[in-house]
Formats: sequence, C-alpha cells, structure tokens
Amino acid sequence: MSENALALARQHAPCYIYSREILTAQAETLHRTFPGFDILFSVKANPFPPVIRHLAALGIGADAASAGEVCLAAECGIAQEDIYFSAAGKSDRALAAAWDNCHLIADSIGEVRRIAAMAAARGETKAIGLRVNPAFSMDGGAGGTSKFGIDESDLPALKTLLQTLPIAVCGLHIHLRSQNLSADTLARYYKNCFALALRVRDILDCAIEYINFGGGVGIVYDPACQPPLSMSTLKQCTQAVAEENARTLRARLLVESGRFLTAQAGTYYLPVVDKKTSHGTTYVIVENCLNGFQKPSLAAMLRNAAGEGPLAPQEPLFTGETAFPITALPAEDTGITETVDIAGNLCCAVDVLAKNFTGPALAVGDLVAVGNTGAYARTLSPLLFSSHDVPAEFLI
Repeated sequence: MSENALALARQHAPCYIYSREILTAQAETLHRTFPGFDILFSVKANPFPPVIRHLAALGIGADAASAGEVCLAAECGIAQEDIYFSAAGKSDRALAAAWDNCHLIADSIGEVRRIAAMAAARGETKAIGLRVNPAFSMDGGAGGTSKFGIDESDLPALKTLLQTLPIAVCGLHIHLRSQNLSADTLARYYKNCFALALRVRDILDCAIEYINFGGGVGIVYDPACQPPLSMSTLKQCTQAVAEENARTLRARLLVESGRFLTAQAGTYYLPVVDKKTSHGTTYVIVENCLNGFQKPSLAAMLRNAAGEGPLAPQEPLFTGETAFPITALPAEDTGITETVDIAGNLCCAVDVLAKNFTGPALAVGDLVAVGNTGAYARTLSPLLFSSHDVPAEFLI
C-alpha cells in the first residue's frame, strides 16, 4: 500500500481506498487478452462513481443489473450503446426507466411478452437481446436448471411467438459462472457460447449483432492455494473466436468483468477503537467490521455451521476463508508481536474479522487493512445495520 493511501486512511478510516494504477493495469490486461472484444464492467461489483468514470475513460462499457445501474453508468459517461441491462425479474417500471438508455436483454419469455406490450403501446418495434440458459455447462457437460435466461430448448417455441410480436431479437447474453482460474475451461466455454450464437441465429432467423459471453475470468485471492489463470492460453482462444466471428456473424463480441477489474484495486481500512482481554483472549475492536465488509464474518459463520472439511465458494457472498489478507498497521512499530481476535463494534457475536490473528501489536487509533476488497465488498455488506456511519470511499 502506498504512503498516500495510508495517510488518507489514518485520517478517514473506516474507508475503502481504490487504486487507479491497478484499475488501469487490470483493464489493459483484459484488452490484451480479448482482442476483437469490447469489455463491460459489472457495475454491481463496485458502483463507486469515480471507479466507473475511470473505467469508462479506458474504453470500458457497463453490464447493468438494474435500471439504477443503467442510470449510474450513463451519469458516469458511458454511452447508451455501451450499456447492457440484463437481470432476472425486471419490473415494468425498470423496463420503462431503461427503455431508451441501453440495450435491453430479456430474461424470460414472459419478459419478452411484456416488452412487446410496451413496444406496441409506444407504436414501435423494440430491438432486444436474449439471455439464454444454454444446453451446456461451464465444464462442458449438459446444462441444468437456472433462474436466469430462457432455456435453449425453448427457442423454437419462442420463434413462433416472435412472429406475432413487435420485437426484433438482435443480441445474445450467456453467463454461467464467475471466478474461474482454468484457461482451458474458459476457452471451451467461449467456443460453446459462439456456437450457441450460431444456433440462435438459425433457430430464430435473426441477425445477431452482439454476443455477451458473460464473465468468468477469475483472480488469485490466495497465491498459496490458487494457480494463476493463464492469460496467454486464454488469448489464443479469444483470438480464434474473434476470427471465426469475422468470417461468420460479424457481431460485436463482449465480455463482462467485475472482480478482475476492481477486486485487487481495493483495500478496506478499519480503525482500532478498543482493546480488551477476556479469559485469556485479547480482543482488538475495530469500527465497521461486519457492517463495512461482511465476508470474513460470513466465512466464520459458514465454518462454524459446516464443521471440518472444505467449503465451496458461494459467490458473491463467500469466496474463501483466506481470500482477504489482513494486515496490522500500528502507528508505531514496537517490535512486539501478539495473537488476537479482531472483532467489530456491533452488538452481535458474529461480527468478527479474524480469530487467532498474529501480527504487530495494535493500540487504539491504529489501523487494520483488508486486501482484495475492491469488488463485492462495501455495497454487498449491511451498511445500515445498527445505524453506524458508513465507510467512506476514495480513488487515488
């Protein structure tokens, strides 16, 4: 962490501080790895406006999961043609709010009908994309049930319906899994998605103008147990897909990213507000723990409930028990090391950042830093619980 970030944190903690330098580096890596593709930022990962504006300046569009995110992306300088609104269960109110401000992606046949009714009332034919639940899985096997998208097997019936509606299908969205570190798995997935786009074109007899391949590109949270994703191997696949697209569909190719762009750019700083000992255990009490960044507390709850054995990720709520490195930041290094439990200041016992944490001795007024907190962190946490002040945010 930089001296500027540390100085800012000592003045404003609890706070999140995001690095422009890391955001830029991650965006450049994606652009290199996906030649012939445009990149979308999953706004839900980090809706802090300065972060969105910085990414927009780097040529990145928006994957919006609500009408509010559509509006936010536009306010941050992302053009209408670079905003894609895809979510399950969009209300008529949300559809109306986003109508002329983005690409609408229908998530169900029922939603197609509702969009058609709104288009008819406006006296227009509405161009839309479809989110499809494919007949394949991320791992290459058979697909399964999902609350997201229209089953691929339902597309022939949809074609019959579309013949009666003021709707023009022009795009496709697929997303199956986040946080993948296998280039071979992702390569197979992207190839399968492109083959699906060809099938959709033929089944619906429509022109596919864009394909959103969804996310999936993961990051290394814990180098001790996670091998890095081979971006060079992945690039070989994406180049091949782009070349096939140039020969066939000539569609706009899109890939969305949330955590890859922003997770490692963020650090959460918590101030130490008290220190106490109970039955031989030393507690360091910090401000805005569970109600500022809830994932360590959730990890502890899952471990307590599951007992021994591995815990499967449950994104975006649970990533792993060692995903977020914790650093003690005393104002003065006394050379003393201690083992403590770091807990929050809420009136609930599950408000815990770390147990049996060993590091430099901390005193009231010192800081604790948590890394990898630039994505699915602040806004995913119960900020309003117990009516505490909410953590500040900065981009430096």
